[in-house]
Amino acid sequence: MSRPGTDDFPAGLEKWTAHDWEDYRARIADGEGSARAIDAIQRHRRRQAQNEMSQEKGSTR
Repeated sequence: MSRPGTDDFPAGLEKWTAHDWEDYRARIADGEGSARAIDAIQRHRRRQAQNEMSQEKGSTR
């Protein structure tokens, strides 16, 4: 079982939220390449998942 936000392409796309897809479309419309946009969103999802995990650990103390 993988941690939230750590799924790589293409499996990770199945877990994208509507907001992730909006971000992707906006990046493409701004001229960013598809692979670069996907990488950026995946990095953001990983950081967000890591932050959530850190907060959960901190709240159990």
